Amino acid sequence: MIAAAVLILLLCCGCSAFSHSEGYSASEPAPEKVKDVPSSETPEVSPMSEAPPVSAQKAVPGSGASEEGSSEEEVAEETRETDAEPAPLIVEADPALYTYEDMEQDILSLAHSYDCVTADSLGKTMDGREIYHLLIGREDAPVHILFTASIHAREYITTQLLMKQTDEFLKDRENDYLDEIAIHVVPMINPDGVAISQFGLDGIRTQEAKDYVTGVIMPADGSTGSPSYFTRWKANAHGVDLNRNFDALWEAYAGSGHPSSDHYKGESPGSEPEAAALIRLTEDYSFARTVSYHTQGGVIYWYFGQEGALKEETEQLAKDVSAVTGYYLDSNYQNLDPAGYKDWAISKMGIPSLTVEVGRETSPVPPAQFSEIWEQNRLVWKAVCDNVLSSR
Repeated sequence: MIAAAVLILLLCCGCSAFSHSEGYSASEPAPEKVKDVPSSETPEVSPMSEAPPVSAQKAVPGSGASEEGSSEEEVAEETRETDAEPAPLIVEADPALYTYEDMEQDILSLAHSYDCVTADSLGKTMDGREIYHLLIGREDAPVHILFTASIHAREYITTQLLMKQTDEFLKDRENDYLDEIAIHVVPMINPDGVAISQFGLDGIRTQEAKDYVTGVIMPADGSTGSPSYFTRWKANAHGVDLNRNFDALWEAYAGSGHPSSDHYKGESPGSEPEAAALIRLTEDYSFARTVSYHTQGGVIYWYFGQEGALKEETEQLAKDVSAVTGYYLDSNYQNLDPAGYKDWAISKMGIPSLTVEVGRETSPVPPAQFSEIWEQNRLVWKAVCDNVLSSR
């Protein structure tokens, strides 16, 4: 497993639940205000790094041994509890606002409930949050697929979508994809930025990060910190647009030229811990397919100048995802900002990769659109798995 794991919730390789824009939108109207932080202090979710490994919390069925001090009857009871239906997740309630802490709690629940789920951290952000990563299936599976969300802060509804997709996939006891495929999920690449977009300065945990936002980024942007300025935040807490921080025409992209809430590409490709973590993960696993969720527009970007078999495979992947979402395809990459993760995965790693833009009209996408987004995207994982298996 890749480096910098603050927590590794490592379980058995088998799974008991299975048988076998880029943010390219422009000229979007700014929402009126940042969502208010609750007046009473929200109890902080205990970080996963402080929890004991899940494997230490329950007996492993069929191991032939019980935990110290446990009777055979107690072990049998724990085994029965393991096979029971998992407790509902926060994401299942379709909350109006799905936060980093909500996601963190749901990740812990998934790792505890399913033997095939391994959860770890790819590293820490500037403001001290984990970049969580889920592996569903066997690490030695012949095929690995990656789904990511919320590389842009204000596009946080994609985290909610990706976590609900994960939950529904794990509940499906009839699919047999995990015989051949391991699925990787990075549900919130940019947790610091998401917190800023959702809660403004109150979402920043450390004084260092708050001083940098107020003392460097805001003055460079000429901002006094209006509610809409924070709501529309796109970068990480270091003022870098993470989807402009990859080695894919990075030099050709001008951007803002300074740390900003939007459109600053950073000092060099992969300079930010969040982008560097995705690069390492991709290099470690040689993904067969990647899908990056963004908002908004109902469009699939799939082309970055690739030719031959890579072009054909990527276009077919885009068509398969379009067939279940109803989203249209766009291949005019020259009109889009480069240096995104999808661009790098295609041009440097040779991986058929998509950017899928969900929602309509503005970012952040209003929560009232979530049910529509879910219906459009609930079969995407199946489409991607079928696509990669049909190409083998």
